[in-house]
Amino acid sequence: MSTPLPGFQVMPALDDDARAALRADIEAHGIQVPIVRTRDGRIVDGHNRAQIAEELGIECPAVVVDVGDDEATEMALRLNILRRHMGPVAWAEAFRRLAEVRGVAKRIGRAGRPRGNADTLSALSRELGVEPRTARRRLRLAEKLAEHPDLAAKVDRGEIDARRAEELVRRENFDRRRAAAPPPPVVALGSGIEVRCGDFRDVLADIPDGSVDAVVCDPPYDFPGVPLYSDLSKFAARVLKPGRLLVAYCGKVDLPEQLGRLGEHMEYVWLGAVFLPGRHTEMRSRMVRGRWRPVAIFSAGKYRPRHWIIDAFTSEGNGAKGPTDHRWQQSVGPFVRWVEQVTEADELVVDPFCGSGTTGLACQATGRRFLGCDIDPASVSLTIERLRGVEARDVESAS
Repeated sequence: MSTPLPGFQVMPALDDDARAALRADIEAHGIQVPIVRTRDGRIVDGHNRAQIAEELGIECPAVVVDVGDDEATEMALRLNILRRHMGPVAWAEAFRRLAEVRGVAKRIGRAGRPRGNADTLSALSRELGVEPRTARRRLRLAEKLAEHPDLAAKVDRGEIDARRAEELVRRENFDRRRAAAPPPPVVALGSGIEVRCGDFRDVLADIPDGSVDAVVCDPPYDFPGVPLYSDLSKFAARVLKPGRLLVAYCGKVDLPEQLGRLGEHMEYVWLGAVFLPGRHTEMRSRMVRGRWRPVAIFSAGKYRPRHWIIDAFTSEGNGAKGPTDHRWQQSVGPFVRWVEQVTEADELVVDPFCGSGTTGLACQATGRRFLGCDIDPASVSLTIERLRGVEARDVESAS
């Protein structure tokens, strides 16, 4: 039997287990699905079946199609996507290639020309029997794992789920940041924005008593972080002006203890909420899917209201995090609203747990001064990077 001519091999080769299973089936039942060839003998679909048939010395039925190279590539992609049992990343990569062949890769959600509404990624996904939302989710996952083929392969094999893979990517990126040169102890970014690296109990000890207009922060929620709420309460009571507010995101598992510790040196004012879109946070041990984040509001001494406060906001976006985002990164929108409600322009906001700099970004957006710190050098590095990015865009737009 002659060796098949090179063809349109658009998909990765089968792994050893899949190829062994296919070979065993062909040995037992022969070639049940004919391969597809062009008139000049190139294989459009069925490379593995053709190779195994040649190895076994058996007849390989074929269907001949009269198509050009672009049509053959499109046919090969469609047939493989429809028939192969692919994981989400492999599916997304094949789908992206098919979209490129169709000329719709850059037309997500928009009508194309000349085929109108049929010429969109949404229509293409439906043509393949997949809902557009699922297709977009797979495409985003493939993009996040593009530089991590080992994790992508594990997701496709079902060894880990997509959320776990994304979390591992974020941790790996943060490990790289920690391995890099540590950020300077103090970085001034202009317009009253300053970031420090270190434990807030040490690096913010020089803040004068009663000099801060608001403390807005997102402390750790895990069990080891609970004692920090006592230190946060003591710190805020010292640095805040009389009657000014501490706004602190909280967890729900240890919420009673967190609130109790915040009340050791501060006066309780209110409990707000941020509603979270996207995937639920699951507490499997209690069979609860969380859709909101508690926000504790305490005052330094007797509360002196200056503005009406709206106590609940909805976080923007779908809650998804990028591969370089902080593990606990929050949406900027609600922080902007909290900062606007508890301070006025040019007042000073302090964040002892700045993480990825969300409070700082809110202060930049609203014309407040900001002083933040974090004990994690990787978090401080990300904060500086994000704040400088906004600063650079502001300079560029003003020029």
